[in-house]
Amino acid sequence: MRTNYNAGACKQFWKKMIEFSLQVECHIIQAILPEMGKLFALSAKVEEFADLFPDLDDPELKESWNDGLKEEAKGDRNALARLLKSPRLPYGRVEVEEDDVDDLLRGLTEIRFTIRKTSLKSVADEELESGMPSLTSSKPEVRIGYFSYLLMAEIQERLIEEIV
Repeated sequence: MRTNYNAGACKQFWKKMIEFSLQVECHIIQAILPEMGKLFALSAKVEEFADLFPDLDDPELKESWNDGLKEEAKGDRNALARLLKSPRLPYGRVEVEEDDVDDLLRGLTEIRFTIRKTSLKSVADEELESGMPSLTSSKPEVRIGYFSYLLMAEIQERLIEEIV
């Protein structure tokens, strides 16, 4: 609960929260969260906006475009950081302020792209979509990447269900 001290009046108000429990076992979440922190840090380094800009000869417009994208990405990453630092996430609980949902959805997409480009780069799309039948013979970083990818996907799907 937050307190609003507008014009000398002290009014308490509630931020609308979206809350749900994940279908993933807590032990799996707790095992992959340290790796998620590393992938989160790596995702900032992988960020590339140059390919997203239309091919124009206006350097000021291009710089402005890139600055705007970087600022939006910062908000997305902050929302994801709040989720990853949540004391309830290791126990399978997700709590997100309704105002953060759009930023968080983009942040989750970003980290899933990072997981796909790093931990799961050797995995074919078909194998990833079919549930990775060769998971037991995979390297540990592939298994952790796969479970991280699934965890982020579940959070995305559940958030979308909540806001629709």
